[in-house]
Amino acid sequence: MVEFTKETVNMLAGNVVYQRGGAGESILYLHGAGVVSQAVPFMKHLGAHFDVIVPQHPGMGESDAPTWLNNMHDMALFYHDFIDRLGLEDIHLIGTSIGGWLAATVAYLNPAPFKSVTLACAAGLNNPDIPKPPIYGMTAAETLRFVIHDQKLADSMVAKMPPGVDEMPNTVKSKATTKIMAGETRHDPSMPTWLHRLKMPVHIIWGKQDRLAPVQYADEYKKLLPHAKVTLYDNCGHLPYTEHPEQYAKDIAAFIRTFTGAKAA
Repeated sequence: MVEFTKETVNMLAGNVVYQRGGAGESILYLHGAGVVSQAVPFMKHLGAHFDVIVPQHPGMGESDAPTWLNNMHDMALFYHDFIDRLGLEDIHLIGTSIGGWLAATVAYLNPAPFKSVTLACAAGLNNPDIPKPPIYGMTAAETLRFVIHDQKLADSMVAKMPPGVDEMPNTVKSKATTKIMAGETRHDPSMPTWLHRLKMPVHIIWGKQDRLAPVQYADEYKKLLPHAKVTLYDNCGHLPYTEHPEQYAKDIAAFIRTFTGAKAA
């Protein structure tokens, strides 16, 4: 089984924590509002074939809160500095939820470092005919039950939450950072204008039962990225990497190998 190590890099006067494991071409994985603070199954599946890097965004989890963060573009520009610091190239960029919005922004600001982009249940677009439910103000348990389709799985995950999780400093910090990134409107009006810059292979992944970002938004992304491959999961909400981790990793790996010619390690 692939082992992941936890590392820290100091950037812009703050420490950023990331995990890294595996070997091969590099995957940069940008998490959503739920921080990935330990090696979870989908990471280990991908790490069997690729060099997988999973940062905790500045201001989330164990990473320091940034003084410089004002919006999503600031976070996206940070990741270009992060890529430079780690010396990454020919990257397969993956983002989920707000991390999918972030990945799309990182890629349209400067597509050059990226060999492929995968957007899983990505936020960032807005269509008034596809309403997005309010999410701010939910507790951690309420959020988990809302984004997971399989309620037995959600209950088992809620049962493992530590007491007082909503008042823990890292939780409060992460929620505040998410709100700065997403803003009150939770979309980027510039996104439809600039997604055409993503000329590399693009993979759109979505859960058919996603209640947070309804599956119709997969179609919205596809309209703007007509060359993209779309993969939909049945019996799946907003977190395919949690509800279908092995298939999720297999589909990502197959896409990367098929559409970019990447050689698995």
